[in-house]
Amino acid sequence: MLKKLSLRRRAIPKTLVLISGLFLLVFLSDTRTLRAQEPTTRDEFWPSIEVYINVKPKVRLYLLGTVSKTIEDGELFNAQSYEAQIGAHVDYIPNDQLILRAGYRYGRAVGENDDGFREHRLLSDQILRKLLPGDLLLTDRNREEFRFITGEFSFRYRNRVQIEREFKWSRVPFLKGRTITPYMSGELSYDTRYGTWNRNRYAVGMIQSLKRGPILRKLLPKRGLNLDIYLMRQNDSRSSPAHVNAVGAALVFYF
Repeated sequence: MLKKLSLRRRAIPKTLVLISGLFLLVFLSDTRTLRAQEPTTRDEFWPSIEVYINVKPKVRLYLLGTVSKTIEDGELFNAQSYEAQIGAHVDYIPNDQLILRAGYRYGRAVGENDDGFREHRLLSDQILRKLLPGDLLLTDRNREEFRFITGEFSFRYRNRVQIEREFKWSRVPFLKGRTITPYMSGELSYDTRYGTWNRNRYAVGMIQSLKRGPILRKLLPKRGLNLDIYLMRQNDSRSSPAHVNAVGAALVFYF
């Protein structure tokens, strides 16, 4: 009986990798089709830097800086910027299953596309984490955003569900002691400006630890450096363009 359970556990990671691969193929094929059929689709690159600073055992600071850039004719580093955002947050972590966050973000249009867009945003997050059988980690993030866009107040609610599985590198010498975490996520947003669920996002990605450290699914890192790379599809019935295909890359520091 124990032998069967052991074999089943070994098969789970392979199953997750297969599912992730199929999800990625569907994502890419769907993206190509939509790009060919919809002139309202835009390709973007979303680089960002995130910093976590532990203040007390249950309190930490979270800092964020990001920008969205268009990708046209293969131009990446010289791409035109659309919007930049910076933010500062405080996390209260009562246990490994719950993170409560409050923060402020400032966003604005940048570059030649500066149309005067300015946003001040207060937000609160309730992040629930649950370890499932097979070492899968399920995360449900609920976010409330109180937005002042060019002086006009609005409220947005966002719910994102993510599932991930962490693997330890063992056969690659220079990665030994580090981990890689493939994940999939989906998000829905409700905006009071339109009175509807106008936006949805789904993504597939992976997190590569660049330093040896604790296992992410069981512990919140106190020291570490991670690279988060993902593909995201965004659909918005009240935005122009209505569809965005994004390649994201986040460098995440833990102090």
